[in-house]
Amino acid sequence: MSWRPWLEDRALRQMQGLPTEAFDILVQTLVRICDDPYDPVFSAPVPPVPGRRVADLGDFGFIEFIADEAKGLVRVYHLVWTG
Repeated sequence: MSWRPWLEDRALRQMQGLPTEAFDILVQTLVRICDDPYDPVFSAPVPPVPGRRVADLGDFGFIEFIADEAKGLVRVYHLVWTG
């Protein structure tokens, strides 16, 4: 399956003021996740919500997403960054 990233409105609003280096890491992380959203090297499940996953953005924070298999989307709905 070919996956595409999708930033929900909430995640887009949370990107305001995101440093350039953090943005670059976000893009690199999404590229890896879109190769395989379930790869445990790049993301982990977030219990107790089925399908919810988290991916680390290094020292900059993390994203939470859901792999929408019906649409082939990696839906990023939450971005936490330290900055």
